[in-house]
Amino acid sequence: MAGLMMNLNLISRFEVGNFSSSHSGRIPRTGYHLVDPSPWPILVSAGVMNEAASFISFVHGGSFTMVNFICATVLLVSSFYSWMMDIVSEATYLGCHTSIVARGLKIGFSLFLLSEAFFFVGFFWAWFASGIGNLSSGYMWPPRPIIPVYPWGAPLFNTAVLLASGAAVTWAHRAVAIHDREETMIPLGLCVLAGVVFLRFQVGEYKAASFTISDGVYGSCFYMLTGLHGSHVLGGTVFLAAMWIRNYFYHFMYPNRHMGMLFAVWYWHFVDVIWLVVFVWAYIWPYKNWVGDKLL
Repeated sequence: MAGLMMNLNLISRFEVGNFSSSHSGRIPRTGYHLVDPSPWPILVSAGVMNEAASFISFVHGGSFTMVNFICATVLLVSSFYSWMMDIVSEATYLGCHTSIVARGLKIGFSLFLLSEAFFFVGFFWAWFASGIGNLSSGYMWPPRPIIPVYPWGAPLFNTAVLLASGAAVTWAHRAVAIHDREETMIPLGLCVLAGVVFLRFQVGEYKAASFTISDGVYGSCFYMLTGLHGSHVLGGTVFLAAMWIRNYFYHFMYPNRHMGMLFAVWYWHFVDVIWLVVFVWAYIWPYKNWVGDKLL
């Protein structure tokens, strides 16, 4: 009888607790992350829109272009930083990134990389349409008197740098997967250094080039294609540097997940693969045509 009364008492408490929680506005715990309202997405969008407007104004010789660009950049950087800090707090300290959330984040980032790949497809399409169109019409690619960039100098060195950094970032991923903080620091730092070296040689290559972005369709396509890749290298370098800082502050130690590190590795490998395509078709192919040893 005493046991029966105890069970009835527990059941009544459970029902009262469910009734009070359902009528007090509390949401039961699930495996999904119900995101709180945030001002950062709309502010980031406003910053990007104003930067695009500043670029259009600059092209057409508008007024207050630099002031607008600086304000837009400050808004974009500060809002994006605050947004990322909220995500880091949710992942590291609040435990919001459950296994279900992690699976959704992987799918979302994979789709993001796919969209970035098609972004490059558009610029490669313009490059090949112009180049093959010139060659099929009996003209040169690059058109005379443009002298293409020598591929076996800085571009080849940058290729070696990115391939080496790809091996280093894989090493760092293996180390962080077993929560080895000390071993992760060295290869991750080398990857950041490799990104800085790549950008430094890219800028030097632009300064030494015999043509500019205004030199016809060749100059426009070349600088847009290589500049787009360079902007992705810059973003990847900042991404890896942020992961280095997070690793320094023990964010990836057990039992915390390392989703940010995983996405940084994916992104850097994506940058590596894109560069191999850029190196072959934006550097070697025009140079082979220019010296008479045609690649295509």
